[in-house]
Amino acid sequence: MLRKGITCLSLALVSALTIGPALAEEKAPAPAAPAAAQPKPTVAKVCANCHQPQPGSMRGNFDSVAYKTQSIQIKIDDATEILRFDENLKIENLHQVAAEIAEQPLRALKKGKEVRIEYTEKDGKKFASALIAKPPIKIAPEKQVRTEDVEKLVAMGPEKGKYLLIDARPLPRFQDGSIATAVNIPFPAFDKMKDKLPADKASLIVYYCAGIT
Repeated sequence: MLRKGITCLSLALVSALTIGPALAEEKAPAPAAPAAAQPKPTVAKVCANCHQPQPGSMRGNFDSVAYKTQSIQIKIDDATEILRFDENLKIENLHQVAAEIAEQPLRALKKGKEVRIEYTEKDGKKFASALIAKPPIKIAPEKQVRTEDVEKLVAMGPEKGKYLLIDARPLPRFQDGSIATAVNIPFPAFDKMKDKLPADKASLIVYYCAGIT
């Protein structure tokens, strides 16, 4: 009887040792799946006020150009994009290209200039087919207000000067800094913010954005 009991006990221990690790493996949590990489933005936040992302197009700020490697670098918020180009690159709205850089016209672009780039992608690289700089704003001379006139109005204040100064730039630009007494009414939101306009239609309304250029 004693020998039989020992045998049964031994079998029980062997079974426990055999089953135990298997149960532990079944209860072990599965490893977490790696987080999917977030795609880079193709439209800067400031541009998204008026434009939506489109395939094969990106909007941001021109950063630099290297003709030796035929590459353009643009900034889209905190992200940087590098695109290749060749002699077939179409360039639009580029003005005042000096004669000494006529063969390298992209050097006329100022750093930070808003641009739109049309591109194709191959083997993980982007190739620019067109670069469109933000065009200058066209305003009739009789509708323009001189800087010194605005300075006088701001010095008087809206009540005494009977004016409303509207900053038509996107909100992020307005938050970076604006002219004193200005009210931010971004162009895309104009219809929704008409209540900010003066009730007196004889009041002077002055709009400004990022300047003529």
